Amino acid sequence: MFSLPDTILPKIRHFGLSIDKTALRAVELEASGRVRAMAEVLFPKIVFEDGVLSDRGLMVEALKKLFEVGKFTTPYVTVSFPESYAFTRGHALPILPVDELMEAVSWSAKDMFPFPIEDIYYDWRVVEKREKDYQVSVVAVQKKVIDPLIDCLVRAGLKPLRFEPDASAVSRLLVLRPTEFALVTELNKKDAYVTLVQGEKSLFTTVVTVSTSGTEETYIRSVLETQHEIVSFYKQKGLLRDEATQVVLTGELANEQLASRISPMLHYPIRLLKTPVQNSAFNKAFAAASARVVGPEDPFSINLLPPNLQHSYNAQRKHSFYQTILIRTAFTLGLFCLFSIVSFIAVSMEKQERDDRIKTLTVLTQSTRTQSRQLLLLNNQAKHIVALAPLKITPRNPILTLGSLTGEAIAVSHWSYDTTKLAFTIDGIAKTRDDLLEFEKRIEDSDVFGKVELPLGSLETATQVKFSLTLVTK
Repeated sequence: MFSLPDTILPKIRHFGLSIDKTALRAVELEASGRVRAMAEVLFPKIVFEDGVLSDRGLMVEALKKLFEVGKFTTPYVTVSFPESYAFTRGHALPILPVDELMEAVSWSAKDMFPFPIEDIYYDWRVVEKREKDYQVSVVAVQKKVIDPLIDCLVRAGLKPLRFEPDASAVSRLLVLRPTEFALVTELNKKDAYVTLVQGEKSLFTTVVTVSTSGTEETYIRSVLETQHEIVSFYKQKGLLRDEATQVVLTGELANEQLASRISPMLHYPIRLLKTPVQNSAFNKAFAAASARVVGPEDPFSINLLPPNLQHSYNAQRKHSFYQTILIRTAFTLGLFCLFSIVSFIAVSMEKQERDDRIKTLTVLTQSTRTQSRQLLLLNNQAKHIVALAPLKITPRNPILTLGSLTGEAIAVSHWSYDTTKLAFTIDGIAKTRDDLLEFEKRIEDSDVFGKVELPLGSLETATQVKFSLTLVTK
């Protein structure tokens, strides 16, 4: 079910493992659903007695070899085991919240199975919601079946996430409506299983033992007789209808040729269960690999994982959740600090740039004010000149010409006229050396002045050049 950690923690990848009496088979899928890896390991001898693992050492070695051969990329695994080791019961419950349904099942499970409640693992799922109640399927398995398998998986370095009977896993692949039935027939080299499935729930499973001295015809006849007995029993109870029943073949020996051979002996349609692995022997492993991994508390799936192991995973998940939160918080704070430092540096550089611009503008403003004062002084002097014009003893035209040649780059602070030498002396400041030389050239090119004397000392500085010119009129 959805929870906050699901949105933060990375999804755990897993592969599917099918444990049979004679072999181990595993399939790993890519995120797209395509098969990434698959492997098979056969047992050299019988490792189960009455459904209980009898040789743990051999099982551990087989699991290690399977993981190595398949080159699987994750130690997490979902497991399907033979349906004959499990017990399935149908049960009707009133429409209640999930927590109350769990409590109701826990009370009912005590009377459903022929074992003490402390000796079994059980789980349930809703298979149908009717008008007044829920139809649930309750599945149980003895602890002595599951616990040795968990021990071997852990010793082999694997981490089991889910345990589910074969028929429950395969029924998800059939895509049956609630009113449809299927005789799922698993044909293996040393045994066969026939399971009656309605919709997504398993109603009954039986084992067909294969005699070592029997022929293939005997084997097929035994399977067909078993199918007939199951159909007859459920038809007499009024639970099965011929028109809604089919036969589905899977297992090591299942193929199209065998399906065609058996078809004339049946009263029902027959088909081969096909999956992307394209090998019927791996169908159960594929079903386990494609299963959605949820805890036993989920009301729509079967997971016989022991509660203590589930609690351990929950604790690890909680730890990973807080660890991820801490790491992401530290990373976010680090980014914030880095952003603050970069912002501080950028603001400091911007402030320094603006301070430099203000300083430059201040210098220019002060320089402009100085020139303005000089212009005001010059204007005042010009007024005095105009006022004293009637008393002038200096020629008027040269003075007017000199005023027109000055320009904005030349500021005249003082001038004098020597009547005996017919020469003007002009003191002032030029903005640059080039402005002063240009001023000298304009004077020389004029028709009023004949000779210009500019001391070389006036050209020593490049800007704000103080000068003193001597001009002789023509």
